[in-house]
Amino acid sequence: MEYTKFLDESNPLPLYHQLKILLKEKIENGIWKPGKRIPSEKELANIYNTSMATVRQAVALLTNEGFLVKKQGKGTFVATTKIQKGPILLTSFTEEMRSKGFKVKSKVLRFGKIEPNDAIKKILDLTKGEELFFIQRLRYANNEPMGLQSSYIVSDIAEGLENEDLTGSLYQILEHRYGVLIARADENYSAILLDKNTEKLLGLSHPAVGFFVKRVAYSVQNRPIEYTESLMRADRYSISIKLRRHANAL
Repeated sequence: MEYTKFLDESNPLPLYHQLKILLKEKIENGIWKPGKRIPSEKELANIYNTSMATVRQAVALLTNEGFLVKKQGKGTFVATTKIQKGPILLTSFTEEMRSKGFKVKSKVLRFGKIEPNDAIKKILDLTKGEELFFIQRLRYANNEPMGLQSSYIVSDIAEGLENEDLTGSLYQILEHRYGVLIARADENYSAILLDKNTEKLLGLSHPAVGFFVKRVAYSVQNRPIEYTESLMRADRYSISIKLRRHANAL
């Protein structure tokens, strides 16, 4: 039988915060597993002998922190483990997901040659009249939509790209088919509210928060050859950054 800790009214910590800690322990200790539906707010109030208001505050905190997910008409569930990205090695989405043991697939939504706008011309250091390949893909991990990516590729490095299978790794195609090696990339992340169309594509309820990621990739010759805008689900994707106090610190 599972042992239940109770809330302590003599503790200076607010009751809702005490409850949040207890519920979080159940998740972190594996008592409540990813995808599991947790007891209702009324059931939790009875279990911990507290008010519904206290339960709602605790659940709201855990939901905001990404530990719980509310599903309309179904209840509250333990969030599935987030896919963590760390700035250690430059990889494509396909390579990154496969390295974590996920089955990867992509659905090509749009593809073709376009004339870029002034902003993208500047990013990719293009002259007037140059065209780009534009690819928009819905990216999946274990059959779950993870993000929507729109990529702009300098066309003169990959003539015939329209004949390639673009449901896999674009970087591997560029490297193995066209001999184009991507040496580095600059990325910028920001948190945004996703538009309703993106929410629908990613299977999210409104309103939903996501990461807006901008990447500029450079060849070994230091030429910018790809610009990508990605909309990634924040409930399944996180960022890990290693910081050092001093340059020579391990």
